[in-house]
Amino acid sequence: MKEEQLLAYLKANCFGRKKSQTRGQLQRKLGLSKDQLTNMVHRMRCKGLPIAGGPLGYFYAQNAGELHATIRWLEKMVRTLLKSIDGLVKAMESFGPVDDGGGGDGS
Repeated sequence: MKEEQLLAYLKANCFGRKKSQTRGQLQRKLGLSKDQLTNMVHRMRCKGLPIAGGPLGYFYAQNAGELHATIRWLEKMVRTLLKSIDGLVKAMESFGPVDDGGGGDGS
């Protein structure tokens, strides 16, 4: 599925927070995997398209307030991830020097 199709679906069926659809609902209705949907939404947002979201799912923003709420929600996620990273950095200290074998992917 192309981003244009996802955009058209969101505009027609998910206009405004009250018409949010969960990731699972969108995946089933559009035949997308979790990664496909997440990546498409990310690319669309990076292009400046008003794809909003929150705990209830994704939707096409109806106004600036819905976008602002999405931005706040994403900022909270970033802060939470940074705390996790900080904790893992502290945990690494107990292992001594890093020896990643050059792969860096855990293999």
